[in-house]
Amino acid sequence: MTRHDEMMNFLNNRLTAGFTVESLAGDASFRRYHRIHFKVASEHDKDEMTYLLMDAPPGKESVTEFVSVAGIMSEAVNVPDIIAQDIAKGFLLLQDFGTTEFAHLIKDDKANMARYYQKAYETLIKLQDLDIDVDLPVYRDEKLNDEMDLFSQWFSPYINVSFTADDELLWERLKKQVITDVQNQPKVIVHRDYHSRNLMQDKASDKLGVIDFQDAVIGADTYDLVSLVRDAYIDVDETWVNEQIGIFYELKNPNMTLHDFTKNVNIMGVQRHLKVLGIFIRLYQRDGKERYLQNVPKVMNDLCHELNWLSEQGGDDIYTDFKEFIYQKILPAYNQVFISA
Repeated sequence: MTRHDEMMNFLNNRLTAGFTVESLAGDASFRRYHRIHFKVASEHDKDEMTYLLMDAPPGKESVTEFVSVAGIMSEAVNVPDIIAQDIAKGFLLLQDFGTTEFAHLIKDDKANMARYYQKAYETLIKLQDLDIDVDLPVYRDEKLNDEMDLFSQWFSPYINVSFTADDELLWERLKKQVITDVQNQPKVIVHRDYHSRNLMQDKASDKLGVIDFQDAVIGADTYDLVSLVRDAYIDVDETWVNEQIGIFYELKNPNMTLHDFTKNVNIMGVQRHLKVLGIFIRLYQRDGKERYLQNVPKVMNDLCHELNWLSEQGGDDIYTDFKEFIYQKILPAYNQVFISA
C-alpha cells in the first residue's frame, strides 16, 4: 500500500463527509502537511471547514513527541487540538489555525509590528512560566556540542575552510565556554524553533497559534527569544534587536541586570547560529533544499553581531579569539562563496 493510500484510508475512516486534500509546501523535515477541506451543515446551508493533516512517515519521523508536547503546552499556550490520530502509522488530524503566519502579519501590517511582537513575547513568557517538572528531554551538554559541530562538519567544508590543529583547539575552547555559559542560564520549557514561520494568527480567535513544537526540551530561557528576534527569515537591524531584547526583559523581569540578560542572549545566539549555518548547508547538500542558502547571509550577520557584542561588552576572552578566527579565516572564504558568486 502506498503512503497516499494509507493517508486516504486514515481520512476516510474518520471523516464522514466528502472532503478534498490540498498538499502544502514542505518544511525542513520529512513531515508533510495537507489541508483537508470539507463541508459542514450550518445555518448558512453548507460552510467549508478545514483541518490539517500531519503526515510523518514512520522510520523518518514520529508523531509521538508532538502529541506529548501538545499536552504539556496546551496548559498555557494556543496549540492545535488533535482531532484524530494514528501514532503507529504517523498521521495526526489537527485543528487548522489558517494561513496567516506571524511572518505575514509583520510584513503586511508594519504599523502594528510592535503589537504583534508584544503578543509573541507574552505567549513565550506564558510558555516559560510552565513547570519544568514534565516529561521532556533536557538540553544536555552533548546535544549543544553536537549542534555546534554542524558548523565544522557542514558549513566550513562548504566554503572550503579546513581547520588546522590550532583552529581545532580554539574551536573546542569556544564550544566548552558556550556550553558552560548556556547551562548556567535559568531553565524553562524551550520550543526550539520559536520564529515567524511557527507562529500563526489563529483564524478562530485573537490568540497566536504555536506550531512545530515537537522538538521541545528543558533548556536556557534565552533560546526561544534568540529564535524570534534574530529570525533567519526576517531582516531587521541591530538597533531593533537590542530594543526587543530590552522589551522582553521588562516583560519577563528576570532576576538579573539587562546587561547580563543581553549577554546571555548573545551567547545563546552564538550556539544557535553556528548550528543553523550547518543545518542550512546540510539541508541543501543532503536534502536538496536549495532555498535555505538564501537565508545564510542573515544568519552569518547575526553571528558576527553576537561575537562583536561579546568581544566588546564583557564576554569571556574566547569570544574575542573566536571572533578574530571568524573575521580572518571564515568570512573571506564565505564572501567568495556567498557574496562574490
